[in-house]
Amino acid sequence: MDYEQKAKAVADCLLSYRRDESGWKVCRKSNDVVVSWRPSSEFPGNVYKGEGIVSGSPEKVWECLKPVPNGLRVKWDSNVKKFELLEQIKEDISICRTVTPSAAMGIIAPRDFVDVILVKQYEDGSISSNAWLCERIQPCMWLHLYSHLRGAQQNSGVQFLPDRPGWPPSTLCG
Repeated sequence: MDYEQKAKAVADCLLSYRRDESGWKVCRKSNDVVVSWRPSSEFPGNVYKGEGIVSGSPEKVWECLKPVPNGLRVKWDSNVKKFELLEQIKEDISICRTVTPSAAMGIIAPRDFVDVILVKQYEDGSISSNAWLCERIQPCMWLHLYSHLRGAQQNSGVQFLPDRPGWPPSTLCG
């Protein structure tokens, strides 16, 4: 599998969600966040996007979320118990394992995800982190972990847009 080609395809797909405003329906709205959905063109079901403004530059917000071992996200996000770098494919493409804690007083066991992650910076200053589940890649040297994996998701990502003129330093996350 060509990781670079697949990474670009996933990044392009997720970028299209931000750029194409048609068909999105708001399903939840608060003062800080808007969550929208629309039918997926890639699989049976819906795709969702959340958008919100965070105080701080994209670079500072990114430091809190970037997918790196011992990064800030493991420290502040109670939904991430462990994050491991399994393989660095290129400077911007890696295979990573994320472990979530148990939930509901231990009734729901911890879950493991092994994803291929692409981090990309665009010409407009926006930053994106895009991921897809590694089991979709054949062959994958990390497939031996799949007997222990308890988690799956569709392609996912987060995008950070730069400050807008006239606004206080902030980042639009989507």
